[in-house]
Amino acid sequence: MTDDMERLIGAVAPGDTARLAGVEDAVWARIGERRDRTRMGQVRVAAVALALVIGVANGGLMLLAPRPEPSEMRIFTVSAGLSPLSGLDVRG
Repeated sequence: MTDDMERLIGAVAPGDTARLAGVEDAVWARIGERRDRTRMGQVRVAAVALALVIGVANGGLMLLAPRPEPSEMRIFTVSAGLSPLSGLDVRG
């Protein structure tokens, strides 16, 4: 890239500075765009890291939470074995 810039600057006649008028502004614009992309990349990494920490903390807290006692309504669950087909050993 340095060689390209030297070639372009060398191609300009000594009195023809009009062709180089917008070069500095274009360079600073590209530097600004690159900084913005880098900043957005850092924000994305931070968001993913925060989501991971929250997920791990939530999962750890769920493991530490006491398990609820079985409900009296468990006789209505599918695994209660009260289906008319349970005696036939039919699985669905």
